[in-house]
Amino acid sequence: MSDNRHLDPENFTEALSLGVPFEHPIAGNPRLIIFINSNRREIGLRAPRTSREGKIETGLAHLHCRTVVLAGEQHIEVVVDDPAMFVEGYAILCLVADQIQLAGRSASAAVTETIRSLGKLLRGQGPLSAKREVGLFGELVTLRSLISCLGQEDAVGGWLGPIAEEHDFSLREIDLEVKSTLSENREHWISSLTQLVPTVNKPLWLISHQLTVAGPGQGKTLTELVAEVRVILKGAILADFDRHLTATGWRTVPGRDSGRRFRSRTSPALYLVNETFPRLTPASLADAGVLMSSITDVCYRLDLSAVLPSPHAPSYLRSALASGGTV
Repeated sequence: MSDNRHLDPENFTEALSLGVPFEHPIAGNPRLIIFINSNRREIGLRAPRTSREGKIETGLAHLHCRTVVLAGEQHIEVVVDDPAMFVEGYAILCLVADQIQLAGRSASAAVTETIRSLGKLLRGQGPLSAKREVGLFGELVTLRSLISCLGQEDAVGGWLGPIAEEHDFSLREIDLEVKSTLSENREHWISSLTQLVPTVNKPLWLISHQLTVAGPGQGKTLTELVAEVRVILKGAILADFDRHLTATGWRTVPGRDSGRRFRSRTSPALYLVNETFPRLTPASLADAGVLMSSITDVCYRLDLSAVLPSPHAPSYLRSALASGGTV
């Protein structure tokens, strides 16, 4: 951290002690801001959001990312929400800033690379959160289905969720967002206003998995599902898959598989995310006259129980899920 771009630890600690909101611009391009939000008890790094960026899963308990809209423009905020870790967290935010300004990486790539580089130091020994465990299970069921239909290279290469792209899968003709729930209703959490926004000229489909916790001898654990996918992958494709898994926060505990067992409650459902699909987006709120600069974070629950699946899904996608979309 050279050339006085960053506050030194003493000045940062002093800024924390004031107990008031604080912003520090980091010299360089693009414009980055280190901020202290005393009301929400968090610190963070704010960077411009490009059109290709969106969901970033860090796999860490107290470091997360969100999309915010300020003065009509979208930004990504990398946030540390544990006051006991603010000093250490600030050092991580500075490394992310250097990746963006000095190495020319996007914000999402900078976060992923920083966590990958410091993974052994940053990542605790606890398991994935319950929410992430269910989400990753659904993504791997979908990936397993696509491998049988599209082949290893296209399926694994199209799995972008773990490396912080906007949607979970980007295939040749479509994008896929995968949602999984343990609810008796087809209810899913949507983590941002942009998660259900299609990319330009590429249809977006949502795959809804309904899972339930299974008893002994039923369904699969996440560890078993990972092993099942790894067996069918070879060489460089297997290495790519393992790197993606690392980015999700998942890791193998040798000799132990204490995760929950899941099985499918229903067959997966496919929805085309179009103008009639129920969702919140920056455009829909702006059209309704909402002052977007006042909304800094959005997370909402979507119940698709009464929404009919789309009848004209791509045939290969229907075939893939029919043959391997349930557990």
